[in-house]
Amino acid sequence: MSAVKAVLKAYFTAELLRNKGIVFGLLGLALWLSLFLAPLTLFRPPQVPAGAIASQVLVSIAIFLAYSSATWDWAWQIRWLLFEGILEHVIASGRSIFILYIGIVPISLMWYAAALAVGYLTISLLVSPPTISVVDPAALVLGVLTLAAVLFGYSMLLGGITISTGTSGPVMEFVGWILPIATGGIVPLRALPEIVQRFALTTPFSYPAELLRHALGLSTPILPLKTTSIVGSFYAFMFLVAALAYFKAQLKKMLREGVKTAWMY
Repeated sequence: MSAVKAVLKAYFTAELLRNKGIVFGLLGLALWLSLFLAPLTLFRPPQVPAGAIASQVLVSIAIFLAYSSATWDWAWQIRWLLFEGILEHVIASGRSIFILYIGIVPISLMWYAAALAVGYLTISLLVSPPTISVVDPAALVLGVLTLAAVLFGYSMLLGGITISTGTSGPVMEFVGWILPIATGGIVPLRALPEIVQRFALTTPFSYPAELLRHALGLSTPILPLKTTSIVGSFYAFMFLVAALAYFKAQLKKMLREGVKTAWMY
């Protein structure tokens, strides 16, 4: 617990207080969202309610921010530990590296909540207040749980790639950005081309988004709800197990072969 408290205090002080990171980060997010949302006010079809578009955009932003947290907070933590030469000391101390994540997750949740609030206010000002209503609470809970499992597995996969290659090259960019976005993370799967739908359903990324949009009454899954729930839960669990196994295998490989140079591109 002492290590967890130390990590939490260090991140809270550095990220939220000393560097005023949360202020500049949220201002940058508001500006980015303004540029992204401005076209919606110009090209929105008149027959489509503004509140419906605002709700779809809010859910897309929520999913995008979730993957951003998994990438920049959790996966990039591995890269930072490598870059600063800290990872070896954590391993040598005999402590689990996952202790650090217990201290990081509360900071990530605070960032996420603040960023989502900024997103909601920006959408409300530029488009319309989102009309969110929960039509299927069970699907909402399952969607959140499967998304959490996929996010943690996703961060472990990216962390393992960083340890393996020492860089964030094309493979990491594909896994880290293109894959989650192209599998229904930003646009409902039903609105994507059929070939993309088929590919998306082979990955664990599409199912949590399908469940969340269904639970909020924004979109109907392209598969039956029961199938989406069962397959999505199975995929999320298997993806998490496989990602953890891969991450641990890369840690063992690092102990045998040494640490590769961590660089960004």
